[in-house]
Amino acid sequence: MAALYEISAQYASILDAVECAESDEEACELLDELAEIGDALENKAEQFIRIIKVKEAEAAAFKAEADRLSRKKKAAENVAERLKKAMLDAMQLTGQKEIKTSIGKWRVQNNPWSCEVVNIDKVPMEYHIKQEDKIDKVGLLKRFALTGEVVDGCEFVQKPGIRFR
Repeated sequence: MAALYEISAQYASILDAVECAESDEEACELLDELAEIGDALENKAEQFIRIIKVKEAEAAAFKAEADRLSRKKKAAENVAERLKKAMLDAMQLTGQKEIKTSIGKWRVQNNPWSCEVVNIDKVPMEYHIKQEDKIDKVGLLKRFALTGEVVDGCEFVQKPGIRFR
């Protein structure tokens, strides 16, 4: 069986030949060939959709597995953080700065300084970081769909896609 690009090329060349046919008989023969190529294209399309469905199912299964593993990872991280906090609380309550074990030692020490902003209006402007404006493309599309109005600085394009039902 021919590849999709080969079928497409054959179809285009025969279609050109039909336009240049010198007799009705020749045109009929070429149209019969077009029908055969059309059948080959339908078979290829059926094969493609079968492969696409399998790959989409595989992708969904991989996503579900990734989500499951992500939830397990987050749960394990949360348990580790709770255990660390419980040990810190116990050591602070008992006043111990260090506990030695057979595999290592626990130590209470200060972390590096961090900054928490409690009132953004009182922070001097030199510490504010300017960011680029973001455009609400969904809002623009809704306006275009409702009014048909094209906003300056925008183009509304509609590209072809393919779907299978």
